[in-house]
Amino acid sequence: MTPLHRSEQAWIEHIRALWGRSRADVGPGDDACVLAPARRAVSTDILVEGVDFELDWAPPAAVGYKALASNLSDLAAMGATPDGLLLTLGWPETLEDAYVEGLLEGIRGLALHEGVDLLGGDLTRAPRLLVAVTIFGLQEHPPLLRSGGKPGDLLYVSGTLGGPAAALERFQSGDRLIAFDAAGPSAQGGQGVLDRFFRPPSQTAMGLFLAERGLATCCMDVSDGLARDLRRVCESSRCGAEVEEAKVPLDRALAGAPRHAATATALRGGEEQILLFAVDPGRVNELEGAPGPVHPLGHLQGEGGLWILREGGLREALAEPGYDHFLA
Repeated sequence: MTPLHRSEQAWIEHIRALWGRSRADVGPGDDACVLAPARRAVSTDILVEGVDFELDWAPPAAVGYKALASNLSDLAAMGATPDGLLLTLGWPETLEDAYVEGLLEGIRGLALHEGVDLLGGDLTRAPRLLVAVTIFGLQEHPPLLRSGGKPGDLLYVSGTLGGPAAALERFQSGDRLIAFDAAGPSAQGGQGVLDRFFRPPSQTAMGLFLAERGLATCCMDVSDGLARDLRRVCESSRCGAEVEEAKVPLDRALAGAPRHAATATALRGGEEQILLFAVDPGRVNELEGAPGPVHPLGHLQGEGGLWILREGGLREALAEPGYDHFLA
């Protein structure tokens, strides 16, 4: 009889066969991987069922894709080239093997696109599904940091804001993403915003563009809401910031909402996985060759605190709820 579930060793063999031979000096199959000497950036992130997503929100490939995409965005914020990952999975006995297979396909689809090799990992039983990825990247250029910004530098984001927050509201209201192809195009129409929650745009090329040229004075990945992450940049760079409401780039999912309400969603919503960075005003013309969208947002300033300049000219303190895993 065919067993209802694979054993741990059978899963390891399945995953090794799925990825193929590793480019590491020593890859999956031993107690640790061995990597060639190089300057590396390393980051890790975890998705937990019931905290970051629900199983019925989307196909399993979408969850796998998002797990890796979150890590890739962190490396992009450092200006590193991703090249390897460690994968840790835990899931309950009640979860079907087919779901785990789909999740692995989602991770592998994005890994193939980004040139990321599987280096190893771990598998375990867990009371709920968890997906933890540790990503490795080559740091061939001076790393982009949150510190280094200075008053007068102009602020930019590498994408629109508010789409994932709008998607989260729809998931919580009962909407579901019907299909997800890790190797295919984003969903269109009414499913597009739901797809965006799990499929953030790749930031690898943008991060490398900024790092190769030494163009960003400071940079970070936006994942907990722009207002909260902007405060982190300002604290690291020891300055304040002013955001212009009229310049905040809104996701099309917010079309039709009053500007003030849409801006609030765009500034507070998390899961963007795009880059927030600052550029010396004397070098902004160099952004014309950027490999993706670049939206002006405001500027850093010597005055402390975060401020928003409303379209009517009123200047207000920028509220910063954002997302906190331990206060949500």
